[in-house]
Amino acid sequence: MCLLLESIRIVDGEWMNLAYHRHRMEISSKELFGITVSPDFEAVEIPVALRRGVVKCRVLYDAEVREVGFEAYVPRKINSLRLVYDDRIDYHLKWADRSALNVLLSQKGEADDVLIVKSGWVTDISYANVVLRFGDKLVTPVHCLLKGTRRQQLLDQGVIVEQPISVEDLCKADSVIIINAMLGIEDGIEIPVNRIFK
Repeated sequence: MCLLLESIRIVDGEWMNLAYHRHRMEISSKELFGITVSPDFEAVEIPVALRRGVVKCRVLYDAEVREVGFEAYVPRKINSLRLVYDDRIDYHLKWADRSALNVLLSQKGEADDVLIVKSGWVTDISYANVVLRFGDKLVTPVHCLLKGTRRQQLLDQGVIVEQPISVEDLCKADSVIIINAMLGIEDGIEIPVNRIFK
């Protein structure tokens, strides 16, 4: 069976958003294996050279943790998106195998990434959730492919709300903001809707 993946942000040696990551690992492992995987991340030794700055911890697991790795985090440069359509894609669990997403990503053309539409509803880009800016209102699609940890944190804090977003709704937005475990709204990866290609 394919491994699951969890990516966790570490800033200056401090783990970020751990409760949300533990929760997702527990839910995913319970669904697949009937047991709960809930690592004690605080006991994991962060390499000395990576205790400054923003670091990505990559955890591979199935019924138990198989691998933990660390790397300095460098955000991708995303300035444009292309709409792609797939009514069958299922990524409700964070699989390490991203082949279905990579097939869609291969359709990006000259854009930097893809914005995936499933059954007429806007979902996610290939590696992150999205938040749409409508003036002062920040909205995340209710039909996301993966319920991301940062997305859930922002919902719980009342920073964003969720609602169905159609392609027609997308045209009324000002911009699309990319969020994931490594990127928050404050990180400023924001794409004007006129940079979303059909």
